[in-house]
Amino acid sequence: MTLNILLDARFTYRIAGIVRGRAIAPRLKDMPTTIVFSSEKGGVGKTTSAVNLATAFSVGGYRVLLIDMDPQGSVRFSFGVKDPVEMGSLQLLTESTTPLSSIVVQSQEHGLDYVFSNIDSLQQERDVDRLVSVPDALKNRLATEGGGYDFIILDAPASTGTLALNALTAADLVILPLQCESLAIKSLKRFLSAFKEIQAQYNPNLRVAGILLTMYDRSIEVHRRISRQLYDTLYDAVFATIIPKSKDITEASALGESVISYNINSVSATAYIRLAKEILDRYGLRPELAVS
Repeated sequence: MTLNILLDARFTYRIAGIVRGRAIAPRLKDMPTTIVFSSEKGGVGKTTSAVNLATAFSVGGYRVLLIDMDPQGSVRFSFGVKDPVEMGSLQLLTESTTPLSSIVVQSQEHGLDYVFSNIDSLQQERDVDRLVSVPDALKNRLATEGGGYDFIILDAPASTGTLALNALTAADLVILPLQCESLAIKSLKRFLSAFKEIQAQYNPNLRVAGILLTMYDRSIEVHRRISRQLYDTLYDAVFATIIPKSKDITEASALGESVISYNINSVSATAYIRLAKEILDRYGLRPELAVS
């Protein structure tokens, strides 16, 4: 059953023209590269991966803005912020006169800033749907005010609504986190089927950076089998880096830290740093670093 799903995804993948390694659109001087984490299934390590890739880039000397577009607000909790925030994604999308600098929160990590999600109710989500009538509202906002960063990382909600569409329209690259389970693979197939439409209608420059295998446990036979099928079917569209299931990630999250801050020598932290390097090398994104 799983193999049939993958073969169908492979066909859809090719038809949609999603080819990892295809050059992204040339960047204007001093403009950031925007990367969105997207998954139609929750619980696949999407937010954890967004948080830790952003941290890995900042540790490498890059200036990074991490924006939480998901109403669940998991980025905020990942950094130990429990109280609601007054300024965040709601103002970013609906208040064009409020400067980005008033919305951004500086982290304790050098070079890493956040915009937390503060779309806390269904009514606020409806307000966003009503007020944000175009899918490029976020793209336009970042184009005018995002020039101070090397990378902007977006954590998109597990949906195809206004927030997710704005995130995908604003991005240069999309990373698809995937757990090695059949249900997660079905969600991948669904996204790949929709990709051509998103690319054609809203963002012709969007590229899939790769499928990121997460929460991988090599002791589980199903994980080993599905990962082999993915590599055999989708080739280098799957990142060489695999994010393992790890107690360090669980402990770091409970303490409100990235796993890189919690234990930079852990297997998981090393994996996210390796992922950052893989993206930099694959797309030639190594500008002069702020620190050597």
